[in-house]
Amino acid sequence: MGYSYVVRDMRNLKMIKRTLLFGLLILTLNSCTESKKNSSEFIYKNGESSVELKILNGNDYLTYDTPIRTDFEWKNIDPKTGSIFGTGIKMLGTENRTTKTEINVPSNYLESDTLNIKLRFEINGEKIVKEFNVPIKNGE
Repeated sequence: MGYSYVVRDMRNLKMIKRTLLFGLLILTLNSCTESKKNSSEFIYKNGESSVELKILNGNDYLTYDTPIRTDFEWKNIDPKTGSIFGTGIKMLGTENRTTKTEINVPSNYLESDTLNIKLRFEINGEKIVKEFNVPIKNGE
């Protein structure tokens, strides 16, 4: 009778270990997807300075023939030293180190489905040029 209890306890122990490992795997995968959601692919960092393009509709792409609000957030960079260039970009103003824009790219205007946004700015007197390549999709 003692042997059957030991075998049953060992099976329970193995099942508990598998359940714990499966739970850890799920938590790890979930934390990886959450960290990806919070990071932007349109960011330039140089030490403590950075500029980030945020597409305010929550997508990581633009849509042809659709005005989409965007923010360029400047950290430790004077926005007055900055310039933003690209097809369909309309400047709406700058406040609190955020340059507000609206981007509306006409369909069939670009050779590829990517909008090239060029930024020029200064960090400690050094002139910097950065490009963000933003995908564009057709409206639905």
